[in-house]
Amino acid sequence: MRRPVTCLVVVLLATAATAGGGEPARSLSDFGPIGTPAEATETFRKALAALGESGGVLLIPPEAPAGWSHENVSQALRRDPPPPAPAKGWRAGPGVTVLDLRGGSLTVSVPQMTGWKVVRTLRMPPGDSLPHWGYYPAMEIENNIVHGASSYLDWLQEPVKAGADRRFYVPTTRGIFVGQFLNVHGGQGYGGGVSRVWVKALGYDAGTRKPYFIADTTSDHERGAIVHNKNHTQPLVMTTNANAANQTFDLFVKRHHYACGDAYLVATDFGYMGDVHSAAGDENGVCYATYIRSLTNVFRARVQSVDPDKGELVYTGATNAETLANTRPLINLNPKKAITEGRALIVSPDSATDPEAGGGRGLDGKAYPTTLVDGVQKGAKELRMGGLIRGDRDCPWTEAVIGRFFAVDEPTELVKGNLRRWYEITDLTANADGTKDLRIRRFWWGAKSAGSPTLFDPENYSRDGHLRPLRYIIAPGAYPCDLSRGLTPGGPSAGVAGRTTLVLAPYADRGTPHDFAAGDPIEQAIGPDPFKPIAFRAFLWDEVPGAFPSPVFDIVNMGTVPRDACIAIRGGPTTLEEAAKTRMRRPAWGSMLALESAADVGLDCKADFADAAILLRQPNRPQTLQWATRGGRRTSLGVSPQTGDLEVRGGNVDAGGAGVVRAGGLSATGTPARNLRGIAVKVAAGATSLAVAFDPPEPDAAYAVFVEQSWLTARAVTQQTEKGFTVVFDKPAPEGATLHWLLVR
Repeated sequence: MRRPVTCLVVVLLATAATAGGGEPARSLSDFGPIGTPAEATETFRKALAALGESGGVLLIPPEAPAGWSHENVSQALRRDPPPPAPAKGWRAGPGVTVLDLRGGSLTVSVPQMTGWKVVRTLRMPPGDSLPHWGYYPAMEIENNIVHGASSYLDWLQEPVKAGADRRFYVPTTRGIFVGQFLNVHGGQGYGGGVSRVWVKALGYDAGTRKPYFIADTTSDHERGAIVHNKNHTQPLVMTTNANAANQTFDLFVKRHHYACGDAYLVATDFGYMGDVHSAAGDENGVCYATYIRSLTNVFRARVQSVDPDKGELVYTGATNAETLANTRPLINLNPKKAITEGRALIVSPDSATDPEAGGGRGLDGKAYPTTLVDGVQKGAKELRMGGLIRGDRDCPWTEAVIGRFFAVDEPTELVKGNLRRWYEITDLTANADGTKDLRIRRFWWGAKSAGSPTLFDPENYSRDGHLRPLRYIIAPGAYPCDLSRGLTPGGPSAGVAGRTTLVLAPYADRGTPHDFAAGDPIEQAIGPDPFKPIAFRAFLWDEVPGAFPSPVFDIVNMGTVPRDACIAIRGGPTTLEEAAKTRMRRPAWGSMLALESAADVGLDCKADFADAAILLRQPNRPQTLQWATRGGRRTSLGVSPQTGDLEVRGGNVDAGGAGVVRAGGLSATGTPARNLRGIAVKVAAGATSLAVAFDPPEPDAAYAVFVEQSWLTARAVTQQTEKGFTVVFDKPAPEGATLHWLLVR
């Protein structure tokens, strides 16, 4: 897969050497002295002038001054006729490609107008074709990150004085290795200057059960200083410095899609003429596609040999050796070195990251919430994840388990049926009743102390009235810190002979009977707490207001036919009954749309809607709008799927002084009233009764009716039925008499 890079050098040195009919490749030293930056600059000018009329390739040899820089701006536009006459024709002049061989790598400076072009024409002869599926790129870059790159940031746990061979105590040595370049600040956080230290060794303090690394430093470092180094090792970087007005795409892909077949484009002009969809299994034409999946093909092997003095482990009989990494622990699966006796109760904190979540229902009347505690930085708070892991009296846990790894060993808590999630044990508390509590390490912007893991099945959490003793396993393990002799990227699953040596960071059980030994089965754990990748992220740093209403997503249908939807969110169960049958007994999404920023309008509907602005289809149960109120209560507004009645739950209806219009009836029960009132109902002169008929009839006679007549008399309501009621008067009605009535159920 490195062939394209090799071919690039060959092409540039050979084929491109005579680009445009120019001279073969020339060395800068052919044109004059290059011993000093000033000499090199003058010689470079002469070389470009000499090659400018014919084009060619100019080599900057390794012996050119290391700090000298150059700029390849030799190529010019040729106009016909020459200026100042108006041009009738134009073309780019000959270009010079500069190959800089200094610094141990190749830097290519291409002609400023015509740049560099790679052309691949796929035109196979009749009767031939590409083989089974596959990818056939015009250029491929393989980027193998094996050893030497860093991604570490955490806080010093103890102060460090300037000097040689100093111990730097950190929450975890996961991701630290010998020879690593680390930045260690002197003051709190990023304050107090910085020392660029070289890691000489890793260690584990058996007395305090804390990890550390050893390095020389010329500065003092406070507790709470940040230790960090993060390297970007991307296979391709494109940088455009646009100091002149222009219109461009940093990445532009244009595909004329005249035939059928899948296509995935970024920053595209996607022209299509065929039906696009060609066969079963097609996924349509996709302008931007991201597929995020958890990988579970973990490394497994047996220990061939161990050198405790060097911290080296040689493995054999491996599977998935290509998946090894230096930030996931290597677990010793020898059952004789594991602890499984007894059972553990795990209590949920409600939220592992929200200190205001409350801590759940707890155990023995006590909640175990996530809290904020004093951090290692002065005046700063640090997250202490809540929850509880409590072993019963039969669990033979001692402080020796600190530094080993804990996993729940229930079938409902395994990944893919056979993978455990391993958490490093950081603390143990022995209780007076013989039970023991563990704390584990989880990661949330740095290593954090946590009381419990996140379980798949919420029914596996224990609480008062619901105890769920769980099988568990505690096993020894260690973090690999150097894989340079341990794997071949993209190599065979079993590994490659001569590249099966792993260097391990110091660990609690090193040199003890629980240490790795020949024949032990080993497995590299999956990450138990993944920060699930974000499919799309847009961060905005606008500083100047503008007139144009610029959206972050701009979706415009310029065609003559409608699309089904602007955004479709799918996946997972569609009913709560189906969701209750999943591993976590929850729907696929916590929220379909989370609005967490202040705005002028939350949802702005500015156009006509043929059917509805918001349509709640209620296929199975009422879909309500809910408002949270103080005290944890909620008020909901919904519509009964059966009756169509608008229903308010949890609060009253306050019209704020406004009236209620076009009401057909009032009811304090679940039975609607179909009649509300009669106003100025005429009563015949001399009448001693009046029969009022309903239209439509009431459901039954269970209603109250209130009557007021226009003359002084006693009255009574009689013969009350679903069809109406009769009012009897003590005194006959005078001329012009009327009556009002009001009905309430």
